[in-house]
Amino acid sequence: MNREGIMRLLLSTLSQFDVHPRLVEELIKIVAGSGYEEKFVRLLLVRLTFLSQYGVDAVKHEEFELIGGGVFSMHLSQSGFNIRILYSFFPNGQPCLLIPFHERAGKRKTDYTTYIAPATSRFKERLEVYENEH
Repeated sequence: MNREGIMRLLLSTLSQFDVHPRLVEELIKIVAGSGYEEKFVRLLLVRLTFLSQYGVDAVKHEEFELIGGGVFSMHLSQSGFNIRILYSFFPNGQPCLLIPFHERAGKRKTDYTTYIAPATSRFKERLEVYENEH
């Protein structure tokens, strides 16, 4: 699938969520031209639906975890891809998707150290927007 096609698919899938502006472009870089675009977006929709329904309690599912400092991780993995998306929650419980990254296959434990600071910074940006709107 080409870049424009995956962008349209992602934007329609993410339209109901608060998303840091750079997240979509970063996901496109990870997914576009991979051959697993549609499979990834279908799984992303399943995960986002679960996150919407359960909020913070989504961490009870094995594909979600609390990393710490208010940052959470959503795991999306199937044949051909292994992607994490870090997110946080606004005071009203709405999730905010912050930063995606491709996780190397075969790792026993994910190393989040290089992603926590940017995720926290991005959440502060989105929180300012949220507070100005509410």
